[in-house]
Amino acid sequence: MALAASAIALTLSLGDGRLDLTIARWFFDDVRRIFPLTNDWLLKTVLHDAARTISAVAALTLLGITITSLVTPRLRAVRAHRGALLYTSIATVATAAIVGALKHFSSHACPWDLAMFGGSAVYHPLLGAHAAAPNVAGCFPAAHPLAGYAWLAVGFALYPIARRRAWQAWAAAFAFGTLFGAVQIARGAHFLSHVLWSAWVVWGVNVALLGLVCALREREAQVYVPTPDGVRETT
Repeated sequence: MALAASAIALTLSLGDGRLDLTIARWFFDDVRRIFPLTNDWLLKTVLHDAARTISAVAALTLLGITITSLVTPRLRAVRAHRGALLYTSIATVATAAIVGALKHFSSHACPWDLAMFGGSAVYHPLLGAHAAAPNVAGCFPAAHPLAGYAWLAVGFALYPIARRRAWQAWAAAFAFGTLFGAVQIARGAHFLSHVLWSAWVVWGVNVALLGLVCALREREAQVYVPTPDGVRETT
């Protein structure tokens, strides 16, 4: 219900594109017809390139530790949490793959590619369509905020065993994802709607994965006992 309500709220508030364009114009230089912060050292080198690399390395490291814990008994401390590690690894990879696929097949251009911002692509809002849309490079939802949002999976992994830490993990992941999204907005790489929908997709994927995990655990917890009338299922 929360996912549905938030999707409706995002659609109503950002679907027509007015807020997206208003915010994008804050960072656009009408005289030079560019986004001056596109190649800013702090935004591009540190908060984009370095942040993306660090997040990717962390994800690969986590995946390596998870695989190692499953195949060797030596890492006892890690094996005790292999379920949470496995979930986090799967969730981060799944969210990155889904957001990447949606972006690849998207018909929404990045701000700096639009004619109104010095590019050549034709703009259309999320709720609109345009004949030239299939010819643009997909830019929706935003991928770079995943350097933060993808780690929302940590909160889902912790929630069953440590709810306070789960909320802390969610707060940190959302803060970093929003920061990285703001960086891309300032550089002219994304609209606000691209960033917020990215967070929504990540949260939705995690809710779906967690539901699947709960269903599988419930199935494993079922016990079949013999009765005079046959086999009866209990829990």
